[in-house]
Amino acid sequence: MESNRVPNNQMALKGVVLVLALIAAGAFVLARGLDDDDDDSSPVATQPAPEATMEAEEIPDPVETPADSSDAPAAPAPEPEVTQAPATATETEPVPEVTQLPAVSPDEELECRDPSTIGVMVANGTDVTGAAGRLSGELNAANYVTLPPHNASPQTGSAFYYRAGYEVDAQCIARLLGESEKPLWLMPDPPPGGLTLETLGNAFVLILIGPDSLAQRPG
Repeated sequence: MESNRVPNNQMALKGVVLVLALIAAGAFVLARGLDDDDDDSSPVATQPAPEATMEAEEIPDPVETPADSSDAPAAPAPEPEVTQAPATATETEPVPEVTQLPAVSPDEELECRDPSTIGVMVANGTDVTGAAGRLSGELNAANYVTLPPHNASPQTGSAFYYRAGYEVDAQCIARLLGESEKPLWLMPDPPPGGLTLETLGNAFVLILIGPDSLAQRPG
């Protein structure tokens, strides 16, 4: 009878050990579960952010950067323009630089047109009152078509001006007045003496009086 109790005691002991082991295991699992609930470091599933869509930004054209001004040679300053002030009543107008006809010999025969077909204007470039009017009357008496006389800007000397093709007629008038030594010039544009083409009208010859013998002719 005693031999059968020993195995029963061993089995009871093993059962106690197994129960203790199960209890310990359950306590371990329970403790581990509580620790997991308190742990805030568990990874949180994050939803990937949607990819942002942006319109393609236009890239401006490259701008050329000017070269360093310190290396470039300095550009010379432009020369100031010189403007000539208009002639005033106290200034004298020089004779224009135009090709002058050679002086006509008193013995040379001139083919003068009919004076009644030649318009002539006399302009006074001096302070001698009535000089242009007196000379216009003298030419009118010679049957020339005289236009109303005018005042002109101050002159340094008398001169005869002619339109193209009327140089001989200007020479004829100068010889008639006994002033063949006076210069004869082709009519410039604009006319001399401050006159205009509109003022000149249909005059083919212009006599511009200066402070000389033409200004002192008797009326």
